Amino acid sequence: MSKIGCREVYFINAMQSRQVDFLIEKVKEAVKEMRFPPEYDIRIYKNVFSCCGIGGLGVIVEVVGPEEEKIKAIDLRAISRILEFCEKEGYEVGHHSLGQYESV
Repeated sequence: MSKIGCREVYFINAMQSRQVDFLIEKVKEAVKEMRFPPEYDIRIYKNVFSCCGIGGLGVIVEVVGPEEEKIKAIDLRAISRILEFCEKEGYEVGHHSLGQYESV
C-alpha cells in the first residue's frame, strides 16, 4: 500500500513566478540525483495562496511510495535544496515558511 508525504513552502512576496519555476527545476534535479526506485512518485509544483488579502507563491512537495522512511528522505532532500536556494539568493527567513510535513 502506498503512502503519501506532503509539505508546502510559502514565499510571501519574495519571489516572482519565474524564480519559483527555476527553483522547482532545481529541486527536481536534486531529487533525481538521489536515484530512488521507480515505485516512488515525486511531485513538485507551484502553488498560489492568499490569506486575508496577502498572497504569494509557494511550492508543494508530494512524495508517493511504499516506505515512509524513504519518503521522508526525499522530502528532506527537496526541502534542503529549497533552503539552500533561498540562502544563496539572499531571501531572509521572513520571506518564506515551511509547512509541517504530513504523512497520509
